[in-house]
Amino acid sequence: MRIRKLLDWRKLLIYSHRWLGIVVGLVFVAWCVSGVVLMYYGVPHLTAGERLMRLPVLDLSTVRVSPSDAAAQLKEPPRRLRISMHGDRPVYRFNTGRVFGRWTLIYADTGELVAPLDRDAALSWLKGYLPEWHTLRYDAYLQRPDTYTRLPAMQTHFPLHRMALDDGAGTEYYVSERSGEAVMKSDRRTRMLGLFGYITHTFFFFRQKSWWSALLQWASWVGLLMSITGAVVGVWRYGLSPRFRHKRIPSHSPYTGWMKWHHYAGLIFGVFTITWVFSGLVSLDIIPGIRESRYSPQQIAAGARSVQGEGAIVDLSSLTVENLKTAASTVSWSFAPKELELLQFGSEPYLIAYRPPTPEAVDGWSSRSGMDFITPTPDGEHVLVSPLHPDRTFPRFDDDTVMKVARDAMTGVAIRDSAWLNEYDDYYYKTVSSFDLGLPRMAKTLPVLRVRYEDAAQTWLYLTPSPGQILKVESLDRANRWGYYGLHAFDFAFLYRYRPLWDIVVVALLVGVGVSSVTSLVPAYRRLARHARKLTQPARPRATASPLGASRTPASQPE
Repeated sequence: MRIRKLLDWRKLLIYSHRWLGIVVGLVFVAWCVSGVVLMYYGVPHLTAGERLMRLPVLDLSTVRVSPSDAAAQLKEPPRRLRISMHGDRPVYRFNTGRVFGRWTLIYADTGELVAPLDRDAALSWLKGYLPEWHTLRYDAYLQRPDTYTRLPAMQTHFPLHRMALDDGAGTEYYVSERSGEAVMKSDRRTRMLGLFGYITHTFFFFRQKSWWSALLQWASWVGLLMSITGAVVGVWRYGLSPRFRHKRIPSHSPYTGWMKWHHYAGLIFGVFTITWVFSGLVSLDIIPGIRESRYSPQQIAAGARSVQGEGAIVDLSSLTVENLKTAASTVSWSFAPKELELLQFGSEPYLIAYRPPTPEAVDGWSSRSGMDFITPTPDGEHVLVSPLHPDRTFPRFDDDTVMKVARDAMTGVAIRDSAWLNEYDDYYYKTVSSFDLGLPRMAKTLPVLRVRYEDAAQTWLYLTPSPGQILKVESLDRANRWGYYGLHAFDFAFLYRYRPLWDIVVVALLVGVGVSSVTSLVPAYRRLARHARKLTQPARPRATASPLGASRTPASQPE
């Protein structure tokens, strides 16, 4: 009988969907619940706005060592440079290495390496960072990630000192021993949201395990197969006319109870279940032809920063002690700067300074990822200054400079067309902030110059005159935009730009997919319970037939 069932494709389809659903049913429920949380919050993090607000005012009066002389101590050439204060002394913050790199602090007054922060030094630093708090408690020394510090870009900041404010909100700060500053802030609310949102959605409990990626892929592939078989079974078993009867009542479905709800919910929301699981697989970068492309060395040299955070090796030759002091003084005509960052745009370096937010305005700063505090281009008011002409600031690059950078970034490639955009299009836009939380994401400012090229990859470059950055979109990236963000976040322009329409639609779809998953749990439990009883109960002896053909029960087995 069992072999006959396996040879019947209809039975095989039903059994495949049933047992695949038993395997990943709870996972789908968790994905739906955490998906609602992810619409509005990602993981606990320190925002770029708070970091800048709490930095000491930049004072370069004691600087004696140039950035190039300080960088001579580094084992690798730097790819980023920030100039700020560490306590009451100016420091150069160098980032070296590929991908996320490692931060090294060097005092700008003496050229000495800043010593790693031990427990007492970290507590002292945090007291200066939070002068309004008089009671701070040292909580833990983390050499390995805890639940909330598993983002890949966070790992280069370890070891971390975790310290508590003991306030009513349960606030905790994580201070890096290596980079000498706060790298994360959390409280009970954000920890709970992070736990039930991003951490559950991505199985981030296991992020440091070698099998974490395989687990995500396995669950997604099984879920995709389960969703497809369920859609086929659901359509096949649905009667266009009410040909089924349950207690003499006509029905379009052969099922009753929980399974009837599951059948109808699957019919309505099954296609969205399939697209969400498929787009989740796209995010794992394993679907051929739908993944993010890489920046070319030429584009990085022109000022682009890759998705992995890799930038060009910065040119420090124009940064002398004198022009740094002049640049900081020039910026102070607009506002008191707290940090200067070296910015590459085209063939020349520039310094960018952001106006520090006030305590009342800091919450208005947009936050784009869990690594917001190290993003090179926050979304705030700023000025630019050239080290070659440090006596004047400007808010943006002129149009001719931006167009020249566009040509230099794709030398030898013909330009098909170019246009200045004052509104976002389908590939340069602000998406859900809780996506790609482990990447320092660039600001999306307007206006932006879009240049389309006649190359094999059909490259489009978006170049912003303020603050000066390049976003590359090839045909591969455009497919990824729809295959991942479009299908997973539903951030289509006609929805996302007209909130709360997007919120209503996405929550309704998540609830619908959640219902189709929840309604399968009770039948799945009952089926597993029946199988468990069969396995645990002793086998009953077969009845023997009497000579007259009537079955008899053995004497040892009462009827």
